[in-house]
Amino acid sequence: MLRSMLVATAALGLNACNLTVETTAGGRVISTPLAIDCTQTEGSCTLEGYESLFSQDPANTFLSAFADEGYQFSGWEGDCSQTQYNDCYVDLSNDVYIKARFTPVIAAVTPAPDHIVRFVALGDFGEGNTTQRFVSEAMEAVCSRAGGFEFAVGLGDNIYDDNPTSTYSTAFEVKFELPYDNLDFPFFMSLGNHDNDLVIDGLGSFNHAGDIQVAYTRRDDKLSNEWQMPDRYYSFTAPLGHPRPLARFMALDSNPMIAALEIAPAYAVNKYKAMQAEWLANELAKPMDGWRIAFTHHPFISNGVHGNAGLYDGVPPLEPLTKRVSGEVYREWFQHNVCGKVDLYLAGHDHDLQFLNSVPECGKTLFIISGAGAKSRAFKNPDRNAVFWQQDNTAGFFMIELKGNRMTIRAYTVDQYSGEQTLAYETTIVRRRS
Repeated sequence: MLRSMLVATAALGLNACNLTVETTAGGRVISTPLAIDCTQTEGSCTLEGYESLFSQDPANTFLSAFADEGYQFSGWEGDCSQTQYNDCYVDLSNDVYIKARFTPVIAAVTPAPDHIVRFVALGDFGEGNTTQRFVSEAMEAVCSRAGGFEFAVGLGDNIYDDNPTSTYSTAFEVKFELPYDNLDFPFFMSLGNHDNDLVIDGLGSFNHAGDIQVAYTRRDDKLSNEWQMPDRYYSFTAPLGHPRPLARFMALDSNPMIAALEIAPAYAVNKYKAMQAEWLANELAKPMDGWRIAFTHHPFISNGVHGNAGLYDGVPPLEPLTKRVSGEVYREWFQHNVCGKVDLYLAGHDHDLQFLNSVPECGKTLFIISGAGAKSRAFKNPDRNAVFWQQDNTAGFFMIELKGNRMTIRAYTVDQYSGEQTLAYETTIVRRRS
């Protein structure tokens, strides 16, 4: 928990300083070792003379807001008012006052079409290894029990280490077609940093490589028609082909906003992000009584190794050197064009499974990280963002079922040595109005 994350370092000259925390109904604020655990009606909310608790004078502390079920955290007041995340570092040099605001989740009142859309979300799978096959077999088994998947959304890093130089590269067969030859539904793909390189794998600095993956969609003699990526960013509705859809899905292209070394004029960052923003605004403006879901590779927030956009891998956003690789360019673009405008955002990049709550700067939007399609990794900071559920050090995927205004989310873990699958988490939520 965040109790282990409070930082105490030296600062001089404190004398009988007080820390006061308040909350509205619907959540709590936690911090340790200052032992703050505060709700509106109970708990430890005030510490008088907090400096006496330390052998050295403290410099700052770390507090986090956690919403109760049916509520969302909507922001800070007082000495945390400048941050829009669930977490806040506070300077402990004087009296401190902090208030956390929580608001009820308001359900959408517009009735959505009473269809069922069932799909699977996974990313970071392009290894062609045993784990990828285990996950594929687990999806097949879950699909059979659930009554079928209509499609999968692929969250990038579709092919590791062996970036295709043509649509006839054997990597498409070894790392996609054969591992999923037991499945019979389409994969709507997006591009990751490992899909956009030819020389140094993982930098994402040659976006023309991703164009080859787009072109593979149009190859007419593929082993299957599962691979679907008609463009670098595109949309589709579900149920597929239905005249009154329940959901609109928008595949985004985050990589050109992350790659620092890309020099191709077609991917000049300011031009590219403006073009994609205009396209996305047009998609969001289309009539839709149901769900709006966006997906791509890079997360907006994450408790995994890469972390939140704007501070990916701990890199500070310094202009002009690291603003792109830190994810700050993408964070700004996402906040302006995506936040609060979609109900759910799906991403990969971190090799784990997370279902994260909304954050104040992004409105109603909820977040899923599903980057464990062929490999796994431990969390670096599991308490960075408020979560409904998360699991590291496991392969797996999410299955999502939409029915009217309700969304059922199931997370399946897959043992990387035996292939055993486990339903690790299940919940049902209602579509939010705000």
